[in-house]
Amino acid sequence: MLQNNWIRIGLGALLSEVAVVLALSAVIVCYRYIVAPGHSAADYQGFGERTGYLVAPATGALAVFFCAIWATHKMTSGFMVNGTLVGVVSVILTLGFFFWAKREHRFMYGVAFVLRILTGFVGGVVAQRIYGSGAVPGLR
Repeated sequence: MLQNNWIRIGLGALLSEVAVVLALSAVIVCYRYIVAPGHSAADYQGFGERTGYLVAPATGALAVFFCAIWATHKMTSGFMVNGTLVGVVSVILTLGFFFWAKREHRFMYGVAFVLRILTGFVGGVVAQRIYGSGAVPGLR
């Protein structure tokens, strides 16, 4: 029987988005106050845009991977489905950004969405190996 824990799936997806926002904020703040203080607002805005384009997809994929493992850690079956659902819900939470993005950035949003779903699935595979088979005693 397939188990779906929608609360953990939703919370995992939400936490993955929080991780992206925190990572982007940390990079931008470090750039503004440590790496390049005293630049114009336009310079910082351009840097923020480039940073979002490059950092957000990778951070989102990594965050979904770890959140999928977390979301499935108390399960006994359905690891891959639930891990994938963490990625899908994460995409749903950020889908609006695709439509607001500049046309030239939309491809990267598509790549980021695919990466989130794939890493959610891979997180489910890893969770099944860790938790499903009992390969690591004491982690249940």
